[in-house]
Amino acid sequence: MINKFKDYDTIDTNESISLETGGYELKIINAKVENYSTCSILKIAFDIVNDPKYSGFYSKRFKANQAKNPNAKWGGVFDVFIPKDDGLDRDYYTKLNFKRFTTAVEQSNSGYKWNWDETSLKNKVFGGVFGREEFETSDKKRKFAVKCRFARSIESIKSGDFTIPDDKLLGQKSQEQQNPLAEYEEILGSDDSVPF
Repeated sequence: MINKFKDYDTIDTNESISLETGGYELKIINAKVENYSTCSILKIAFDIVNDPKYSGFYSKRFKANQAKNPNAKWGGVFDVFIPKDDGLDRDYYTKLNFKRFTTAVEQSNSGYKWNWDETSLKNKVFGGVFGREEFETSDKKRKFAVKCRFARSIESIKSGDFTIPDDKLLGQKSQEQQNPLAEYEEILGSDDSVPF
C-alpha cells in the first residue's frame, strides 16, 4: 500500500490557460496614480469581460496565485504615463497616449466624460490590444508574456479594427522602444510589482 503524501488533496491539476494576443474588452477594477522620481503613472487594473474563453482571466489567475502566495499581485495592469506639461517632445507623446486612453474609455462608456479623477474610471470598460513582450526570468531564461499594449474603444475591438503589435524583444530597439517614453519603462519593472 502507498502512503498518502501531504498536500495530495490541495494540489491543483488544472492547467492554467495562456492568454493569446489579440483584442479584448476590459473592465477597470481599480485605478490609481503612482509617483516616481522621473514620472507619474496612472495604473489601471483591469480584467477581461465578454469573452467566451478569457472572461475573468486575471481574477482567476490572481485567486490561484493567492492560494500559493498571500502576497500575490494583480496581473492585469495597463500603465498610462501622466504628462509633465513641460513642453518637451517626449511630453507631446505622453499627452497623445494619455488622450488615446481617456478617449477610448469615453467612447466605450456612453455618457462618460473624463473628469481628471482617476477614481471615476472604476467599473468603466475599454478595449485593449494585447501583444507579446519578452522578459528574462530569475534564472536568465527568456520567455514571453502577453500584455495589454494599447487602449482602443470597445467598438474597434468588436469590429477587429486594430493591429496586433510586433513582439517587444529585450535588447532590440523596436519602433516602440525608440519613442521618447522608452526611458520610463525601465523604472516600472514587471507587473509583479504592482500592488493591486
